[in-house]
Amino acid sequence: MEEGRNKVAVNTFLVFIIPLIIILFKIIPKLVDWCVSKYQLLSANEADKIAQAVKIKEEMKSLSMVDEFAKYAKLQRRLNQISLDLESTAQARQLIQVKAKTSVTMIMYGLTAIIYFALLFFIGIRTPVFVVPKHWFFPLSVVLSYPTGVDGAISIPVWTVTMRNVISLLI
Repeated sequence: MEEGRNKVAVNTFLVFIIPLIIILFKIIPKLVDWCVSKYQLLSANEADKIAQAVKIKEEMKSLSMVDEFAKYAKLQRRLNQISLDLESTAQARQLIQVKAKTSVTMIMYGLTAIIYFALLFFIGIRTPVFVVPKHWFFPLSVVLSYPTGVDGAISIPVWTVTMRNVISLLI
């Protein structure tokens, strides 16, 4: 703990590590979405079917529906079949993405919680983040210092709740 001019003691490690853990916890879903979308690419078969669909659509545009109805209908049926195949593969890919996102998100949340609880275990829940003159927060000083037992302290749980609220407003 460092002492300032106004007899304010600060545990700088806790001041910075707790907000970093909270920020990590907040950005996990966005990070997982980005990672899964980068690694879930189209297969060669899907790319080939998309190219076929584009080619058929161009061919259908060049035909007159009235004059060449049989050929147009044949192309339309083939396009419908390709679209159904693409839809089924897209649904399968989306199912895999949802499972991957859920699994990775839960693992990341678990790791973040383990880091936070390890921090509490090794540093101790009774370690204050700040110690300020007790008259600064006079009516609330007992609540803000719980469970440290130090007059004028800001405890880890209070600092965590405060940072979570501030970061939620910012992110």
